[in-house]
Amino acid sequence: MGLSKIIILSVLAGPLLALAACGGSPSPTFIPTADTASPTPSDKLKVATTNAILADFIRNVGGSEVEVESIVPLGADLHTFQSTPRISVTLSEAKVIISNGLGLDASLDSVINSAIQSDAIHVAASDYTAAKDTDGDSALVEADPHLWQNPLNAILYVERIRDVLMEVDPDNAPLYRTNAEAYVQKLRDLDQEIMDTLGVVPPDRRHLVTFHNAFGHFGHRYGWELSALAAGDASEVSPGAVATILEEVKTKGISAIFVEPQFTSSIVDQFAKDAGIKVGTIYSDTLDEAVPTYLDMMRFNARSLVEHLR
Repeated sequence: MGLSKIIILSVLAGPLLALAACGGSPSPTFIPTADTASPTPSDKLKVATTNAILADFIRNVGGSEVEVESIVPLGADLHTFQSTPRISVTLSEAKVIISNGLGLDASLDSVINSAIQSDAIHVAASDYTAAKDTDGDSALVEADPHLWQNPLNAILYVERIRDVLMEVDPDNAPLYRTNAEAYVQKLRDLDQEIMDTLGVVPPDRRHLVTFHNAFGHFGHRYGWELSALAAGDASEVSPGAVATILEEVKTKGISAIFVEPQFTSSIVDQFAKDAGIKVGTIYSDTLDEAVPTYLDMMRFNARSLVEHLR
């Protein structure tokens, strides 16, 4: 700083300090800012879900008016997740709790029932979806609760969520309706995009072999043959079953099988390596940093199938 500026500042500071000392001006009043003010409780509608896919649906419908948290965090296995005290607190604060139903998240029912408040509601979104299932196959619904693997079923989830939010929070009903309409259009566009993407796979290679039985609605929608290495809940993998399916895969000339990020199996990896079959990645009921939204997940799945099977 130049000498002239120092002199000017000194001249200005002198009278101001003298005035303050003589009480010629009141002390400045402290006004809290956004950074210093005491926090206030959020007035957003608090919603809890059993998995990240449902939470993503709710964010798209609720927008800025909802605060949603998934009980099962990104990347975790819904089938084996163990609850914590913090989860009970989250559930106790929620005004709306949305689960899938159809047995997919049954392991969380007890903690939900013990934590939910009397003025909150708990909705199994698949009850509505299954009743209107676009696949038109009740046996498939009973066998595979992952209905969102068909984007047209995802639309039914969104409609159910929209109706619940509008019922609980009627003041914001117009917003929920508008957001739902916009997201439903994205889901319709996604469905067509997946059809176009998968169209490059030769018909004789449209056989999806997965680690666990969670893609029935995907296969039904897009006309793919399906096989799974494990039971519906991925509880165990039998070496005999793996060997049988991989032999079938090899005989049919299928170049890849698919596992999910939350499941690992040295048995599958070794058998696939011995058979000269690639192992690709596909998602069923969880999101993670690589696929943080439902739209990302479904696009990733379609691209992964094309990459490994075309």
